Amino acid sequence: MEQLTKRFTSNPNPSGLLATSSSNSSKSTKEQSLDHTNSEEENIIGAHRFMDLDFYKAVIKDDVDGFIDTLERVTTEKELSLHAIFEQVSPSGNSLLHIAASFDNCDTVRLIAKHSPWLLSKKNFKGDTPLHIAARAGYLNTVMKLLVLNSSEPEAESESTTFLLCLRAQNEEGNTALHEALINGHEMLAFSLIYMLMQEPEPLYYLNNKEGKSPLYLATEACFYGCVSTMLDQIIKFDNQYGKLQGKSPVQAAIMKQNTDILELILKKKPDWIHLRDKEGRTPLHWASSIGYLEGVRFLLGRNASIATERDKNGLFPIHIASAKGHVHLIQELLQYWPNSRELLNHNGQNILHVAATTGELNVVNYILKTPGLESLINDTDKDGNTPLHLATMHWHPKLVSAFTWDKKVDLTLINSEGLTALDIAECSIGNTLTFRQRLTMIPLRAAGVPRNPSANARRQFSIRLEAQKTDICKDKVNTLLLVSTVVATVTFAAGFSIPGGYNSSGEDSGTATLITHKFFHVFIFCDTIAMYSSVVVAVTLIWAQLGDVHLVLIALKTASPLLGVALATMSLAFLAAVYLVVSTLNWLANVILIMGLVFLVALIALYFLLWFPMSSSCLILRYVSYYPFCLLVLVAGSGELVV
Repeated sequence: MEQLTKRFTSNPNPSGLLATSSSNSSKSTKEQSLDHTNSEEENIIGAHRFMDLDFYKAVIKDDVDGFIDTLERVTTEKELSLHAIFEQVSPSGNSLLHIAASFDNCDTVRLIAKHSPWLLSKKNFKGDTPLHIAARAGYLNTVMKLLVLNSSEPEAESESTTFLLCLRAQNEEGNTALHEALINGHEMLAFSLIYMLMQEPEPLYYLNNKEGKSPLYLATEACFYGCVSTMLDQIIKFDNQYGKLQGKSPVQAAIMKQNTDILELILKKKPDWIHLRDKEGRTPLHWASSIGYLEGVRFLLGRNASIATERDKNGLFPIHIASAKGHVHLIQELLQYWPNSRELLNHNGQNILHVAATTGELNVVNYILKTPGLESLINDTDKDGNTPLHLATMHWHPKLVSAFTWDKKVDLTLINSEGLTALDIAECSIGNTLTFRQRLTMIPLRAAGVPRNPSANARRQFSIRLEAQKTDICKDKVNTLLLVSTVVATVTFAAGFSIPGGYNSSGEDSGTATLITHKFFHVFIFCDTIAMYSSVVVAVTLIWAQLGDVHLVLIALKTASPLLGVALATMSLAFLAAVYLVVSTLNWLANVILIMGLVFLVALIALYFLLWFPMSSSCLILRYVSYYPFCLLVLVAGSGELVV
């Protein structure tokens, strides 16, 4: 390397390498290489702004001799100065030093940085310096070449300043080289940068990127124990001089990674950080409760039990966060430190059951309903007078509403500050369309006999709106059922004359069905006849509904709905019997058709049963019978908002 450097420096102007115009001939080599103000020089730079392809090919190879040869040859041909060469950039704004660093060409990096140190701080279009690129790739040797300077040289002081500026330089994402090394998981490189920073008077552990993450946060997130320990020592050393750590807390990173060792290390060296809060005012115990980190919760409470009663900006205790996320095991743990859960209320006066009812956490609701000593939470009201049942209804959680209505400890008659029961809230919250989840939420309320409060203003408004909408809704249902029944009647009528197997065309049996003695033909005839007349009866019944009387419409719908189900089922069975008849000579095919048809027929009956079965009936027997179909519908509905 020394010989190559000597070759490059022994003739500072090889083959006219630094030649410019005659007006610059009297300047020294150093003056020419650093002159940024000469207008003639700037014109040359502007004319050759983008990098020559030969330079690019030479710099990506780890061959200093070849690189220097290319410099001599190309610059002689194009008469460029050394400064003009190093001002050239790639289309992405990368200089020769950027490119050499990206290919880990240590010797070339050392050579370029030695003779053009200003390139160390030059940024590309993403704001990256060569140090960013090398640190991101994890090139330890290249990073050292860029940073390790010879303090015995006359320029040592200025180089030291350049050194610190390079380490402090942030790209468009706000990352320094140390950020990049930590983000990309280069532990040894990160530790080397941290060690070099120990020699500087100003620590860089306080610099945050645009995500608010400091190097200490990133080291904790990457679980680099040694890096975290060293940075903590330096932060303690410079704490009084440079103030408090800003941005995201490294304690949060340790908790999110569920790394108890690093969590213990941080709080051992900085015990006051157990009270650090994020922008929402949440403490480390809030974060641990949010992710269900039981070991972390126990560790934090073991160091300082008082943090269990610290609120965030929304007034939520850690136990509220655990309840909102459904972490029953954490609720059990936190209740050991403050057993009177009625004292733990958020700013809206809500306890942990209110929070679980709002977020839809069934496991928490079931735990509280079944746990002795927590009965006082069940019918407790918040500042708006809402019980957990009110809130579960308000947020359309059918599983929770069902759980509440089946529990005898729940008072179904309670009203909130607006004078509404849970059923009133459900009915008054319905818009112009009724979603599937809303329908499912209404079912257990009506089946359990939750009363209405007729004196409530909202109830009266709902009744007026309901009467205005009922006629249109019933009319649409009547028209739909009438159309379906007409189609069924048409299809079954046609099938009665297009019987499978055809007719006898001669003899005494002329005009009779050829398969009249086959038992599946009997099934076909019976089912087709039942489907035909059932659909006709449905059509006639729905014609009565056209008279305009809402009460008569409701009676017609209750009568027509089951009959239409019978018509659809028997029509399907008639089709199955007919197909079986025409393929009965091939046993395997007939059996496959029979099995397929029966499976789909069962599915059809089940779907129709779930659609029209009176699951909201308050009859105790029907309520028990409909419980499991209701659970199936809730499972199918999931979190979707199907409009029906």
